[in-house]
Amino acid sequence: MSTLSITLTRMTNEVHTQFHESVVTLIEKTTPSALAIEALHLLYRRAFDEQASALLIITRSETTTLIARQDAVRDSIFRGFSDTVKGYRNHFDSDVREAANRLWSIFLHYGNIARKTLDAQTAATNDILREFERPELTEAINRLNVADWRDRLNEENQAFQQLMMQRYSETAAQTTVRMKTARVETDKYYRAITGQLNNHVLTQSNDSTTAFVNELNAIIRRYKNILAQQLAKKNAPTP
Repeated sequence: MSTLSITLTRMTNEVHTQFHESVVTLIEKTTPSALAIEALHLLYRRAFDEQASALLIITRSETTTLIARQDAVRDSIFRGFSDTVKGYRNHFDSDVREAANRLWSIFLHYGNIARKTLDAQTAATNDILREFERPELTEAINRLNVADWRDRLNEENQAFQQLMMQRYSETAAQTTVRMKTARVETDKYYRAITGQLNNHVLTQSNDSTTAFVNELNAIIRRYKNILAQQLAKKNAPTP
């Protein structure tokens, strides 16, 4: 049995690091010598340690923490705005219902933007706010008296963008580049190891290698499920 394939590039930094940590732990439990990958293990371990260090710096960045908090605030305002408009769709006044439906069509078009990446969420929020500048939608906003929700969403989105620009100018931005480089290196040596092990399975009878591949495939299946769940969540329709 050979090792299963998995799309490593689709993993978030956190999941990617956790996956490789599981593989490193498995290799060192089996021992690199038993697998005849001593040299590759040293290179793989070095690349993984660099990646883990880069992730630690990113997650500890003060600006990154502020960005996460501001994103949560922005998400809350967006949900509150959309829920308020959605509620007006059941109003007893037909004019109010009609105005709410006009605004609701915009929310439906963009979906749950909180599921998007941070940059994509910012772009989508900017697009929504531009949509609301259309005369017929401005009229609907005034009819429902929700201009304060629109203005607050704009305010929180602007605050988020300012934090992102601040991070781009900090060391954390350089660390993001470092993370990308480290991921490429870690993946390279992982593939070299699995390629060599697959060759061993085909050409040699080695109980340690066979047992290792079986355990590695169990790890891969677990992370393939994680990726599938993340993709399903991302593509799930907005309630």
